[in-house]
Amino acid sequence: MDNKNLFIDSYLNKISEKFDSADFKVDRNIAFEIFSIATITERPFQEVYDDILIKGSHDGGIDGALFIEQGGSYTLMVFQCKNSKALKQNELDKFRNDVNDLFIHGILKPNTSHIQTKIEEYKQLSADGFIVEIRRYFLFSGVNTDPENSFNSAMYSAYHQPDVFEIWDSEALYSKISQLIKIQNQRQSIRFIFHPQTSNIITSDKQGLYTYSVGNVRAANFRIEAKELCKLVEDEIRENNTYEFLFSDNIRSFLGFRVRPNQRMKETLKGLDTAIYFPLLNNGVTVICERMEIPATVQAGNYILPSHNPVIVNGLQTTRVIYDVYKDDQRKGIDSLENVYVNIRLYETSDTEIVDKITDATNTQTPISYKDKVSNKDFNIYVKEIFANHNIAYISKRGEVFSDPLSRRLMPTIESDTLLRFWYATFYEQPETAKNSIYEVMEVIFDATNGSHPLQGLFDGNKDSPIYQQLLYTYAIYRYVKDAKGRLEQQAIEYAGHVSELLAYGIYKYLEASLSEIINPPFKLEEAYQFALSTITAIVESQLELYRSLGKNGLSYSSYFRKPRSRFDYNQQAHIVEDDTLLEKLIRKY
Repeated sequence: MDNKNLFIDSYLNKISEKFDSADFKVDRNIAFEIFSIATITERPFQEVYDDILIKGSHDGGIDGALFIEQGGSYTLMVFQCKNSKALKQNELDKFRNDVNDLFIHGILKPNTSHIQTKIEEYKQLSADGFIVEIRRYFLFSGVNTDPENSFNSAMYSAYHQPDVFEIWDSEALYSKISQLIKIQNQRQSIRFIFHPQTSNIITSDKQGLYTYSVGNVRAANFRIEAKELCKLVEDEIRENNTYEFLFSDNIRSFLGFRVRPNQRMKETLKGLDTAIYFPLLNNGVTVICERMEIPATVQAGNYILPSHNPVIVNGLQTTRVIYDVYKDDQRKGIDSLENVYVNIRLYETSDTEIVDKITDATNTQTPISYKDKVSNKDFNIYVKEIFANHNIAYISKRGEVFSDPLSRRLMPTIESDTLLRFWYATFYEQPETAKNSIYEVMEVIFDATNGSHPLQGLFDGNKDSPIYQQLLYTYAIYRYVKDAKGRLEQQAIEYAGHVSELLAYGIYKYLEASLSEIINPPFKLEEAYQFALSTITAIVESQLELYRSLGKNGLSYSSYFRKPRSRFDYNQQAHIVEDDTLLEKLIRKY
C-alpha cells in the first residue's frame, strides 16, 4: 500500500470509529464522505458531520452542502462522494441533474426531507436578493489515470470544469492535504529579482522606476513583463511546493473564470489586438516584501530590483489569470503574453498594522475575508492554548485540520469562525446576526482587534482578557446544541435545522446568572436546553397561528430566525428584559 492510500485509510478508520453510532451508521463510505468534504472545505471533521453532511437516505442524491458567505453574495458548495475506483457516467449525470432540479429549477422531488433545510436556505437567500453561485464537487476514491478503469480519464475530460463541476480523485485530495499541511510549516525563503522596464517615451534618462518612502515603508512602482510574474509563481512553487505562501496575506481566494472580470481579463490577454493594452486596462499587482534593494541607476541599460519573500496582497485574480494563460500557452506551444506588461507596486515593510492597511486599501472590488485576517490576531494564541489544555482543537488557520495534533487524533475540534459566531449569538446576544451573516460577525471581531472599538478589551490579545473563559462556555453550549440536533431531527421538528443560534442564545440567557453551571453540573445544560426549546416552540406556534389568521401559506423558518423579530419574540415569551449594560458585563465577566 502506498503512502497516499495508507494516509487516507487511516483517516477513514478513525472517522468511522469516531462518528459511528446506533442512530447513524458511519461505515467506510460515509467516512469517505466526511473525509473528502473536509478536505475540500477545509472544515473540521466534526463540523462536516454536524452541519455539512446530509444524513439519511432522503438526501435527494446530495451527500453534502455548504453555503459560503462572501459579503453580498454566496457560494453553495454541493457534494457527491463515491468510495469507488471508477467514474461512472450515470452517476455524474444524476448528480448534475439532482443539483439542477433541487436548487436551480426548484423541482419538488420525493425523498428530499433530509436536505430540505439547505433547499429552504437557498430559496430564502434568492428571495432576499442574494446571488448564489453553485459549485458542484464529485469526489471519488479512485484515480483519473487508473489503467484498470480506463474510462476515468475520458469521464474526467468530459465533465470536469473548474468552479462549475469539479471532479476530485484521491490523488487530488491527497495533494491538497499535503499543501494544507505545508502551509503550516515555515516558508522557504524566496529572493526574487524584478526587472522594471524602462520608458519607451523618454529613452535618454531611462525612466521606469518610481521610488519613495513614507515613514518606515519604502515603495517602488514600475512595470514588468507579464511572464516575469509567472516566473515569480513558479519560483514559489519550486521552493515551497505550493504558491499559497505567495498569496498568504491576500484577503480573498481565486474567484475562477465564472466571474465576468476574470473572463474579460483572459479575453484581453488572448486577444491579438487587445493584449498590448493590458497595463492600461488592469489595476496591476500590489506586493509586500520583507526587504528590497533599490538600484541607484540602470545596469547594462536595465534596472534590477531584488526582493526578499514577496507576498501578493492585491492582484491575486490578475496573477492567477495571467498564470493560467501562461500554462495554457505552454501546452499549446504559443505565446499570448509576448509584449504584455503588468504594473507593480512593491512595498518594503514588516509592520503588520501597515500591511493590514495596505491590504484593505488596495482591495476594493470584492468583499474581504475577515476570517483570514482575524486568524493572525494575537488573541488566537491564547484561545488555542487554553482549548488545547481542555483537549479541544481550536482551528484558526488553513491546514490546521490536518496538522493540529488534537485534530489529527479526531479530538473535539472547533473552527474559529464557528466558535466566534456562536459567541456572537450568546454572549453578544445577537443570534439573528450570527445566523444571518458570518461576514458581519468576523468584521466586528476584526475591528475589535484594531484601534478604538467597544470590544477591544476582549480581542486586543491581552492574556488577562475575559474572552477566553467566555469562549470556553460558548463551546460547551455549542457542542450541546449540536449533539441535541439529532433528537430534534428524529422528532421530525420542521424548524430543527434553523434554530441552533437561537437555542444557544436561550441556553446562555437561562444560565447567565450562574455561568459556571454551563459546565458544572452538566445537567443544568439539559434544563436550560429544554426551557429554550419549549420557548422557541411556543413562539413558532404563535407565528404559525398568525400566518393562518392572515391567510398566508406558510412560515419561512430560514427567514424568521434570520431576523431580530425572532429574538424579540423569544425574549418576550421568556420574560427577558434587555438592558444597555451588555458591554460592561462582557468586559467584567469571567
